[in-house]
Amino acid sequence: MDEFDFKEEKPRQPKRKFGSAVLNVGSLLTLLATLCSGGFFLQLFLDPDSEWNPLPPATATIAPTQTSVLPTQTLPPTAAATSQPTATPVPSATVQPLIYNLQDGSPAYLDATLFRPEQGCGFMGVFGQVFGLNDAPLTGVRVQVFGTLNGAAVDKLGLTGAATQYGSGAYYEIQLGNTPLASENTLQIVLLNENGEVLSSPVAFSTRGECNQNLVLINFKQIP
Repeated sequence: MDEFDFKEEKPRQPKRKFGSAVLNVGSLLTLLATLCSGGFFLQLFLDPDSEWNPLPPATATIAPTQTSVLPTQTLPPTAAATSQPTATPVPSATVQPLIYNLQDGSPAYLDATLFRPEQGCGFMGVFGQVFGLNDAPLTGVRVQVFGTLNGAAVDKLGLTGAATQYGSGAYYEIQLGNTPLASENTLQIVLLNENGEVLSSPVAFSTRGECNQNLVLINFKQIP
């Protein structure tokens, strides 16, 4: 028998698997974390408005478009038809809305002492009546005398029916002065209604300087 040198072999120790297991677990966790992170970011990418997004995108504010409002064109007003003024009726029942003419025989010159004996020659004026279609004297007609007398302006009014000193025939009287003065058509006389509307054409007349002709009679008659 050969002589063998026997060496005592130590039994082979099994490899320790603890370190590998730790590495495997770490790798698995890393993989899981990667998958979770990828899924999280994929979710944020697909739904950026998700409540899990810590930085949600700013909501874009759309500015309202400015509407251009054109000014409304103003059309000129249409011309309205101008109506003709209607005649104003005479309010007085005793005055007809017609024209009066000078009565035949006017003017006439009288002595004022026939009606004013106390004044003698210290008076000058004009008096008379206004007759309607039925030849009845009318009351309420205004009589105006205007113009100049001896260089002075004259503008006086009388009213038919007011001069009762001449009787009950609805007379008017307008005193022109205290002394008879001669004039040649420098005065005019006209009839008016109570609204001042003319009822007759103005008639020019003269005055006398004599005491027996110091009262001028002027009558009017309504035109049929």
